[in-house]
Amino acid sequence: MQLTVGGLIILLLAVPLFLASAYVPTVASIGYAWLLGFSLLAILDALVTRRRAKFEVERLVDEKLSLGALNRVRIRLRSRCDRGLRLHVKDTPPVAFDTPVRDGRANLSPYSEATVVYTTVPTSRGDFEFGSIYVRGLGRWRLSTWQKVLPIKQAVKVYPDLLEVQRYELLARADRLQEIGFRTLRVRGQGTQFESLREYVPDDGYRGIDWKATARYRKPIVREYDIERSQNLVLMIETGRMMTAEVAGMSKLDYAVNAALMLAHVACATDDAVGLITFGRQIESFVPPRKGRAQVGRILDQLYAVQPTLDEPNYGAAVSTLAERSRKRALVVIFSDLVDADASQRLLTHIMALRPRYLPLLVTIRDLDLEAIASREPREVEEAYQRAVGADALAKREAALALVRSRGALVVDVPAAELTVSAVNEYLQLKAAGRL
Repeated sequence: MQLTVGGLIILLLAVPLFLASAYVPTVASIGYAWLLGFSLLAILDALVTRRRAKFEVERLVDEKLSLGALNRVRIRLRSRCDRGLRLHVKDTPPVAFDTPVRDGRANLSPYSEATVVYTTVPTSRGDFEFGSIYVRGLGRWRLSTWQKVLPIKQAVKVYPDLLEVQRYELLARADRLQEIGFRTLRVRGQGTQFESLREYVPDDGYRGIDWKATARYRKPIVREYDIERSQNLVLMIETGRMMTAEVAGMSKLDYAVNAALMLAHVACATDDAVGLITFGRQIESFVPPRKGRAQVGRILDQLYAVQPTLDEPNYGAAVSTLAERSRKRALVVIFSDLVDADASQRLLTHIMALRPRYLPLLVTIRDLDLEAIASREPREVEEAYQRAVGADALAKREAALALVRSRGALVVDVPAAELTVSAVNEYLQLKAAGRL
C-alpha cells in the first residue's frame, strides 16, 4: 500500500496538532488519534478496493521476436466489476532486452477493455522469458493505492531480424525494393536465360540488339534476359573470436546472421538451393542445400540460438565439410572478419582452396570506430599513438582484402548497418552477370 498525494496531505494535517501540543499538551492525543484513524482508513481503502477490483490481464507478444528490431508488446486489461478502475501496469521484459519504457496507465469503465502498448528491442538471440506483470490501482476514496503481482510468465525466442524479411516481402510485392536499397529480383537486359523482346531505348547496349527481330519489325529490338534459377548458394558463418566484437549493441555475428537469413530468403525466392555451415573450433551445424521456403525455416532453426565464442575458427574443417557434403558448384558466402595477420592468412589459404569448384564471396564488417581513430587529428601524445596503431591495423586489413581479391575471390566490406543490403545486392548482381 502507498499513500496518494491527497492522502499524504490529509495525513500531514496532524503536524499542526503536534506543534500546538508544545503549548497545549492534550492536543497531542488528538494528533495521534488523527494518525491512527487516517492510517486505518487508508489501509481499509486499499484492502477493500483491491478485493473488489476484478479484472483480467493478458500479455500479447509474438513467440518469435526479431533481433535488433522494435518488437511490440501489448498488455490487455478487461474489467470484470461494476465500478471504474484506474490502473498503472508495469511489465517485466527480459533483462537482455533494451526496453526504455515498460509501463503504462489505463482507465477502465465498468466491464470495459483497454490495452497498454510498449516496444522492446532484443539485443541477443536465443530463449528468453517475460516475468510477472505488476498492476497498481487507486483506492475508491483516493487515499491510497494497492498492488497486485500477476505471475504471467511467458517464454519467447529471439530470432534473426524477421521483421526485415517481412518488410522485404511486402516491398517486393509492391515493386518498391529500391526504397530500402535492394536490387529487384529480376534484372532486365542481363543474365543468360532469354525472356522476351522489347523496343530499343538509348540506354541499351548494342550487343543486346536482335537483328532478325529488328529487320522484321523495322525498328531496333533488343533481347531481354532473366536471372538464372536452380543454382546453389552456401552460407558459411564463422562463430569464432573475430565475430564477438560489438557494433551498436550487437555482435558482428548478429549482423552476419541477419544478413544470412535475408540472403536465404531472397535466394529461395529465385528458386535457388540454399545451404548453411556454421563453425567455430568445430562444425556447429550443417544444412545441405535445398530449394523452397521450408529451407528458410530450417536455416532459421539453426541460426536463432547460435552465439559467438572466443575460440579460434577452424576454416579447414568448414571447407572440408563443404567439399565432402556439397560437391555441386555454388556461390559460397563466407561471413567472417580480418583482425590480425595470422587469422587473415589462415582465412585466405582456405578461401583459395574453394576455387575453382566454388565461387567464394567474403563478407566482412568495416570497423568505423577504428577508422575514426585512424583519421582523427591527435591533440595529445596518447592520441597520436592510438592513431598510429589504428592506421597500421587498417593498412594490414586492406592489404589482406586486396590479396583476397587478387586471388580471384570476391569481397563485400561494408559497415554493419549496410551488411544485409550489400550482401543481397552482390548475390543478385552475380546472378545477373551469369557468374554462378
